[in-house]
Amino acid sequence: MLLEGTALGGGLELALGCHYRMGTLTLKCGLPEVNLGLLPGAGGTQRLPRVVGVQAALDVIASGQPVASKVAQAAGLLDRVVQDNMLLYSAIAYAREVVGSYVQLTYLI
Repeated sequence: MLLEGTALGGGLELALGCHYRMGTLTLKCGLPEVNLGLLPGAGGTQRLPRVVGVQAALDVIASGQPVASKVAQAAGLLDRVVQDNMLLYSAIAYAREVVGSYVQLTYLI
């Protein structure tokens, strides 16, 4: 999934259901529901710990603060972070890379 701008709440929860996530340098993502006295309700409390680990997920969920794209990539939330104007081209290149590695693996089996 390609992410730019902000992916907060349901937007991030939707992205967590995808196999691959790519974001721009200016992306902010997080689960701000706690600031309203709520818990994330669309699977964020289940999927986020599976992707980034329990401690990092608790920090994101409990603080409600947006996370910068470089921090999200370091935690494993984003597979790639690219320049804002290169998102589409980088996504196509990454998709070709993933498909190429999959095709190579199937020939080995």
